[in-house]
Amino acid sequence: GTPSEERRMMAARCALLLLCCMVLLQVVASCPQLWVSRALAMPRISLQEQCQNSYSGAHLAWVEEPKEAATLSRVVMYYQRTQPVWLGLHYLRQSRDWRWTHGEKYDDLQTLPGNGAQGGSCALLTRSSSFTVWSSADCDRQHHFICKFTPLQ
Repeated sequence: GTPSEERRMMAARCALLLLCCMVLLQVVASCPQLWVSRALAMPRISLQEQCQNSYSGAHLAWVEEPKEAATLSRVVMYYQRTQPVWLGLHYLRQSRDWRWTHGEKYDDLQTLPGNGAQGGSCALLTRSSSFTVWSSADCDRQHHFICKFTPLQ
């Protein structure tokens, strides 16, 4: 479809996701952190600001436990299936470690497996790993991205 049709479809999917969360909110009195996949293809550098401007308290997606990594993979597969997706993970040359955009140090034993040997300073999920293993990539490349936020209660 056209870019306009794709944006409308993405907006409808996001609305459905938020509606489901509101229903769950009534049932369990709290809602899990949500992801919103964005169809915009942008360089990784400007995406953190894009997430924060779109949703209060949002950051590029991060993963805190293996179960959450599996959910993230399913969300990406459901919404767009083929294109790489930026994560909120980047390499800090000064400290020589990978960090999530919200500041926490990356720990592959607790979260999402990955490979930082591809030469870039930013991380993305790709179809070749079924969106389950991140790879490093050049931050200036344009890819889709996914934001994570906790809905206001």
